[in-house]
Amino acid sequence: MQTPSSTSFRKSQAGAVLAVSLVFLVILTLVGVSAMQNTLLEEKMAGNVKDRNLAFQNAESAVREAELFIEGVVSLGNFTGSGGLYGLTDAEPDYGAAATWNTAGNHVQSSNDFGAYASPRYFIKHHTIVSGAEAALNLSGYGDNKGSGDITIFNITARGTGGGQDTAEVILRTYYGRAF
Repeated sequence: MQTPSSTSFRKSQAGAVLAVSLVFLVILTLVGVSAMQNTLLEEKMAGNVKDRNLAFQNAESAVREAELFIEGVVSLGNFTGSGGLYGLTDAEPDYGAAATWNTAGNHVQSSNDFGAYASPRYFIKHHTIVSGAEAALNLSGYGDNKGSGDITIFNITARGTGGGQDTAEVILRTYYGRAF
């Protein structure tokens, strides 16, 4: 037999479990949506790091190709200000301008792309000649003195891109010296 107080208690509790369950479901939904947003953000960050690394590797390969080109140069006669080869008196193009990398006569297109959107590109500027005793530079490694002689210094500027059209771009600039 039920007492009047227990019946009124049950009536006042009717639906409370449903309301509490709905609040917990809303909280769990918010936690799940937040976790998904964090996961998507982390995936985008990982993709950007991969794309930047690809662009860096492409620019680095263009620098290495330019160094090999310099090692094969017999004379400086090809450094005429066109085809990506600039002489001492030629104005160096603006490496930050898109036209430098989009106009074929301003750069050399590398033969490797390693999965990038565009092949890496570079241009070489004949920077200066260090002559006489000043040329006793340690260019090829620690303790490997070249002695006296002229060293021709080149400035190499290379550009690499990532895997997509509007993704990472890396520009590397370096100096390279060679005794002729």
